[in-house]
Amino acid sequence: MRAELRGLDSDDALAGLESFRPEDADVFALAVGASIGPSEGPGADLFYFHVCSPRWIEENPPPKGFEFMHSYLVLSRWNYATLLRALTDLCLHTEGEDWEQIAMKLSRYGAWEF
Repeated sequence: MRAELRGLDSDDALAGLESFRPEDADVFALAVGASIGPSEGPGADLFYFHVCSPRWIEENPPPKGFEFMHSYLVLSRWNYATLLRALTDLCLHTEGEDWEQIAMKLSRYGAWEF
């Protein structure tokens, strides 16, 4: 069984991620929720990602000089197709005996709703 990306959403992109255009495609950050479920059946869970650029990280350094980066997805510049490809690829390469195993593996990359 594999994971399957079912949808993407962001409160930071009210008109939708496909039409989202940051002020600067090289310096951006937004929260994205990915609806991911088992390839062999209905249902999905939410996994949350902080999607940002390297320049955004550079311009917003960690206040203590370090930061653990769980649930961050870094894109060299904003491009919806790249975001979609990254998360689709993650799902295609995440397999398990059941949904619980798959979700646990996905939670290494994104913040699982559970």
